[in-house]
Amino acid sequence: MGKVSNISDARLRNQLDANQVVYDKLYLKKVQFNYNDGRSKKSFKGSFVIEKDSQIIVSIYALMGIELVRAKFTKNEVVILDKHNKVAMFTNYNFFSTKYGLDLDFFALQSILSNSLFLYPSDGDYMDGLKKYKHHVEDDFYSFKSLKDKRLGRLSRRSNNNIILHEIDIYPDLYRIFNVYIKDFSTNQSVFIKYKDFKSFDDILFPERLEIKAAHGSQVFDVDLKINFLEINDGGSLHFKIPSSYTSKAL
Repeated sequence: MGKVSNISDARLRNQLDANQVVYDKLYLKKVQFNYNDGRSKKSFKGSFVIEKDSQIIVSIYALMGIELVRAKFTKNEVVILDKHNKVAMFTNYNFFSTKYGLDLDFFALQSILSNSLFLYPSDGDYMDGLKKYKHHVEDDFYSFKSLKDKRLGRLSRRSNNNIILHEIDIYPDLYRIFNVYIKDFSTNQSVFIKYKDFKSFDDILFPERLEIKAAHGSQVFDVDLKINFLEINDGGSLHFKIPSSYTSKAL
């Protein structure tokens, strides 16, 4: 997808920033979910509504279009409504780190869903933090890496487990992220994120497929999302209310 050329760190950062999706509200509609945690496989349909830097509303539907689960992700809290069993579950992002090996915060989740830049560990200003990374020109893509290959090799040979590797692969011409790889050697956690099949949704270029593979030790799980419709600054309900009849539960 385009040809690579010699490019400076600064120019690659600027191009990446300039080509990210600009939105206040992003509606990922009629999303097909496939989930596999090694023990069970599940498929269902749903949607994401992202109010930038504020909240993410996730809906999961039964085959007949009935909403079974509605969840609200904010900066400090996650609330999940199990509508079938009438239970409201409260947790934070530590739950996902413990259960799935995903040590991510609200802003990282928002960036993953919107095909935008994030850094690991989280940095308040992603573009400024990216200045610490070094870019590489591969055969047909650009890459930012938190550690140079030689330095990573030296640290690994010293049995230094306090290493975090973060790689970001970028299409030339599009200047959009298509691969993200994170490896935390101290916790034996890794996340591999792939964006596939970029297409135009009303003149907005966005991937149709988002694949996430996370591993924590021997535990591995996969999430595959197929996005059928995308709306920017329009559509998608942000309504979220906990009925008084629901039982509350901490996760």
